[in-house]
Amino acid sequence: MKYKLQAVILLTCMLFMQFGCKKDYLDRQIGTLLSEQQVFASYAYTERFINGSYAWLPDGFDRINGAMLDAATDDAEHTLESATIQRFNNGSWNGFSNPDDTWSFFYQGIRRNNLFLENADRVNLDALRLDPANQTEYQNRITDLVRWKAEATFLRAYCYFELVKRYGGVPLITKVLSLDDQLSDIQRNSLDECIQFIAAQCDSAAGKLNIFPGRIANDANASGRITKGAALALKSRVLLYAASPLYLQPDDLTDVKPTDVTKWAKAATAAKAVIDLNAYTLLASYPGLYNSIGNTELILARRYGAANGFERNNYPVGYDQGQSGTTPSQNLVDAYEMKDGSAFNWNNPAHAAAPYANRDDRLAQTILLNAAAWKGRPVEAWTGGRDGRGVDKATKTGYYLRKNVAEDVNLVTNTTKIHAWPLFRLAEIYLNYAEALNESDPTNTDILLYLNRVRTRSKQLGIDPGLSQTEMRKRIQNERRIELAFEEHRSWDVRRWKEGGNFFGTPLRGVQITRSDAGVFTYVPVVVENRVYAPKMNWYPIPQNEVIKSKGWKQNAGW
Repeated sequence: MKYKLQAVILLTCMLFMQFGCKKDYLDRQIGTLLSEQQVFASYAYTERFINGSYAWLPDGFDRINGAMLDAATDDAEHTLESATIQRFNNGSWNGFSNPDDTWSFFYQGIRRNNLFLENADRVNLDALRLDPANQTEYQNRITDLVRWKAEATFLRAYCYFELVKRYGGVPLITKVLSLDDQLSDIQRNSLDECIQFIAAQCDSAAGKLNIFPGRIANDANASGRITKGAALALKSRVLLYAASPLYLQPDDLTDVKPTDVTKWAKAATAAKAVIDLNAYTLLASYPGLYNSIGNTELILARRYGAANGFERNNYPVGYDQGQSGTTPSQNLVDAYEMKDGSAFNWNNPAHAAAPYANRDDRLAQTILLNAAAWKGRPVEAWTGGRDGRGVDKATKTGYYLRKNVAEDVNLVTNTTKIHAWPLFRLAEIYLNYAEALNESDPTNTDILLYLNRVRTRSKQLGIDPGLSQTEMRKRIQNERRIELAFEEHRSWDVRRWKEGGNFFGTPLRGVQITRSDAGVFTYVPVVVENRVYAPKMNWYPIPQNEVIKSKGWKQNAGW
């Protein structure tokens, strides 16, 4: 395990727009090498230390060598065949070579937060404590330290969740290891032990955090900080996963164990706790979620500095400096319902002739469709068009990404845009609640109440009562796919449902578009890529070098 043991640390002040993207953070040495005692004796250095720990919040924009994780699911394809993300799709990944191996990264985050939790109380506030004129600031700093420790508790829990959803049970390390600790003696904890630990840490953090970020309500400078809502939202997601088929029987990668109603009920309770805070509301506009840090639906988002790399990577190829990047699949497009709530069907002549007409609004708001207006001209995704087949690096699926891509960026003049990656938002919590209730209490009227709130925001008809539990399960799962598209949910949802073979192992499809001389378009679905998915891929392999260094670690099943 790459877990740093040095007694003297180099303080890394990673401050870029307070909470920037890790690739935009500036690593600076303060003065010279500082001992832990020197760092944590200072209120200012301690604040910088906890601020820097936000760099371990997940990064979703093009994080796998320029590709989004969705390009390793049935929702998308990355244009470049040489991109490392393609290893997921052709099956050429293992414990030695994993495009999304985050083991060392998140254990570094765990160590950092362990270090903070062990030392934050050493901050010297004597000068303020002994000064009658500064008692308010003294009390404020005491309050800050309590809040920062709760933030570190959350961040450590989040790092563990990111490990658990990839690797299953992992070693739970809650102290800074010393030179006397034998790393080879550390064992993996069970999956249940990890889930219980993360949930308990969320409760602990939530008990010390406010609903609003920072010291006081409406503090714009504290936007993006962890809150009580974020801690409870993480618990909601963790317990939802824990109740899912893969987590009930982690070593059996194919059979589905009978549901555990108790675990689903706990997941429902955790989601309802977030809802009952009454601190968040759905935005009126689905596109209003894009690149927004201060809207009423966001529970926690990762802030980025002004940039245009995401646009450069994902603009259609026919636009100046566009690279195509992560392109949505026909598999995903077909999942969007018609306006009346019925399923799209290529065998319906009216649907096939105009496949984007009368569809869920979120289709055109998430995906750049052929002939859609974009940056002053229609997208030309047809064969021979400026963005279509025959052009180098053109989309292979017939689609481009719209969600989170800023249309008003000019790559030629290098204009930029502030970006934000949503980590938790209210719509997810509604869907968590609906899914957990459907499994634990399938006649509960709250299922349709909260599911339909998500749908009607996008002007989709509400689902009528009367569906069976199985039918409702499929509608909820599809709603998650649509509502949370390109927010890094699909990869983990399909795995936890044990549905990888049915979705990730099937051919990835696109559409071939032709344009007649009269300007009439014809659409024909085509296979873009045959994908490989084996049940063992429900979990990532533990990095093989960690297995080799350990004493008797069992590699994940199938690897």
